[in-house]
Amino acid sequence: MEETGATLAAGPAIGTTALGRLELRVPEDDGFEEVIVERRWPDMEAARAWCERTVRRAAPGSRILEIQVFEESWRHAKSWETTKSRPQAEVLQLGVVNTAGYVRWSEPRAMSPRTGSRHLI
Repeated sequence: MEETGATLAAGPAIGTTALGRLELRVPEDDGFEEVIVERRWPDMEAARAWCERTVRRAAPGSRILEIQVFEESWRHAKSWETTKSRPQAEVLQLGVVNTAGYVRWSEPRAMSPRTGSRHLI
């Protein structure tokens, strides 16, 4: 008897994107306001470049609290799911602003699905 095996795909992937996210403390007339700015890009390189440009253009007196870039995968919803497709973060890269005002990036890290890595927007 001949044995045959089939490989199962993880799921029909639509594609990947990257999300750049900055959290800033921006000066206001009567103090400060915390603002989160994010934008989706086709890849992590473009998202990092956008984060760096946004940091350079931040208003004087602003403080950069957090810089994150997520690589996301989009998958088709299963037939029984009633919500539309959402991206799932697969990779995270963090940035910090050094004393010269430039962003230094950490090594990209894979996000484990067992630790609540679903990134819902």
